[in-house]
Amino acid sequence: MKKILCLFSALALVLTSCSSDDAADASASLKPSKVAYSYSDAKDNYFSEMKYEGNKLVTETDDDGYTIKYHYIDDLISKTEEFGTDKALQSTTEYSYSAGKLASETVKNTGETRYYKTKYTHNGDGSVSFAEFYINAKTGAEEEGGKIGKYTYKDGNLVKYESSFYGKPNSTYTYEYDSKKNPTANVAGIKLLLGMEESASANNVVKITGTSSTSTFVSTFSYLYNDSNFPSEKKQFGNGGALNETAQYTY
Repeated sequence: MKKILCLFSALALVLTSCSSDDAADASASLKPSKVAYSYSDAKDNYFSEMKYEGNKLVTETDDDGYTIKYHYIDDLISKTEEFGTDKALQSTTEYSYSAGKLASETVKNTGETRYYKTKYTHNGDGSVSFAEFYINAKTGAEEEGGKIGKYTYKDGNLVKYESSFYGKPNSTYTYEYDSKKNPTANVAGIKLLLGMEESASANNVVKITGTSSTSTFVSTFSYLYNDSNFPSEKKQFGNGGALNETAQYTY
């Protein structure tokens, strides 16, 4: 009997280990395939569908046909293209990197005479400073845009965003997070795109506090999670606790 029990215990240990490994493997490959957004006014509801090649995001398409296409060099997102509901190209964003970190992004809106470029400086304390520029579409000449700022990170999460415009404080945002996995955790290259702010952080934002020279606002968030600790639902609440948006995730 003891031998049988020992054998059963060993077998149970193996099965548990395999089950844990399988769950870990499944969790490591989860990526959102659809996000449905709903609002108090149902006519504003919409959904986006995502397609991948491995862990690389290829397209993100809204139900009205608006599409973002992603291009990669190795595992780094090199360019995105945004197409309107009429399938016409609306804008292109180009990304450059240095030592595996985002160095700049340039937004080129179709038909405009100047582009918008943001340059990033990665500081020794882990924060990232930025400065915005205008680029002449014909000559490539740069002109300062007047806006500068800094992203501050902790444990893979954006915790503070500060900006000023021509030397005057413009706005400050602080972010608080849970310990669960961000929906984009397994999507290649997303975490390096600084402009995506909290959506590219390691965990899920639960509170955003924004201040400017004229106002302060607070947004809070609540979540439901699946068995892999990824959000299955997110609710966003504005000042006063009113529900602004509900997002439901399919993986």
